[in-house]
Amino acid sequence: MVTVTEKNLAFHDKLFDLIEQFHHYVFSHPDVLDKLPEKAALVLLDAEDEEFNRRNIELAKNNRYPEDVPIVYVRMTRQVRMIQQIEWTPSIVSSPLAV
Repeated sequence: MVTVTEKNLAFHDKLFDLIEQFHHYVFSHPDVLDKLPEKAALVLLDAEDEEFNRRNIELAKNNRYPEDVPIVYVRMTRQVRMIQQIEWTPSIVSSPLAV
């Protein structure tokens, strides 16, 4: 059985991870900041976790933001890149074959 404390910890761990990944993305793609209002409250959403999203949206709605601060929802989608790496393995032979 998952306790409330474990659920809170899992929620905050995921939120921290999404914040970190968003920062990485912004450093690699700074033009994304041009799409955001100058003052905005960002609500990060996980494309694969609706329970997390509901909780984070509810948390954002319950926060008190100044009237001129829009809430911007950012859906984070995990992308896995498969990189093929070729590795050469040397082996010692007694004499090379003549061609």
